[in-house]
Amino acid sequence: REGLEGQIEFGGSEKRSEGMDESASTAITLETIVDIPAYHWNERVEDIAVVTWELTILDTCMSHDYLDAIATTVCPPDNESRQSTHNSTSELDEMKLVASEVLMKSSRGISPLVSHSWNTLIVDNLTSQCCAPLAAVKGVAATYRMTNRPPPTQASPFVGTILRPLKEFDTAYASRTPPQIGDNWKRQVISAVADKYSLAVEELIATVKRTEEALKSRKTRRMMAGGMSDGEKVKLQLYLDHREFKSHVVEGLGVDAEGIGGLVKLGELTEEAESLFLRTQEKKL
Repeated sequence: REGLEGQIEFGGSEKRSEGMDESASTAITLETIVDIPAYHWNERVEDIAVVTWELTILDTCMSHDYLDAIATTVCPPDNESRQSTHNSTSELDEMKLVASEVLMKSSRGISPLVSHSWNTLIVDNLTSQCCAPLAAVKGVAATYRMTNRPPPTQASPFVGTILRPLKEFDTAYASRTPPQIGDNWKRQVISAVADKYSLAVEELIATVKRTEEALKSRKTRRMMAGGMSDGEKVKLQLYLDHREFKSHVVEGLGVDAEGIGGLVKLGELTEEAESLFLRTQEKKL
């Protein structure tokens, strides 16, 4: 538990000296230097996943395999073996009950620890990794502001990297996810990331609208390549990015998008650009 909560630091440099060869006229001193960077292993989701899987196996063994083995040993099923223990049937049954209680009590703390590791430690770590690319949302406006670029036809490159840490982790540890954990941890990560994504998009759209209003008042709002203003191109790009992000959630990770607040909000924020998207599709025909 202390390791999972980051209370124990591993590694670190240690210098050790040992006196050797007392028969020699001059004592020989050997210095062994161990140089391992200090670390907390709960900082790596891979380590957490491995440890919690082993804990899950231990929990299963203690509540099933070990219990059966101990029960069979202290309380043999056949009469001949029972007689050789020199204990009465009631005593053997009581010993079996005590052994069962000890094992169950010992394993009682494992399940909550596994649950906390996945639903808090792993979720928080992956959420942090997945949110890092969202800093690129602000750059969408700069891509089209006064550049005369044509309207976008595909999602921004950064969108494909948002959920990549989650996808890679899920692929690597899908077979080692404790049964009681299920897929809710993935939904938690996606929900947290989508919330931050929608907030970044909301702020950008507000900035674009303020810019458009300023240009209108100066009568300098320009219709550029593709018959769209810079602001419309930004909105269309955000619409395409939202579609791509949602596809990674549903198709890439197999998570139902319904009920994920951030995704719903992203759809609402970018739905205005759907008409722009349809316009570009009509021009292709």
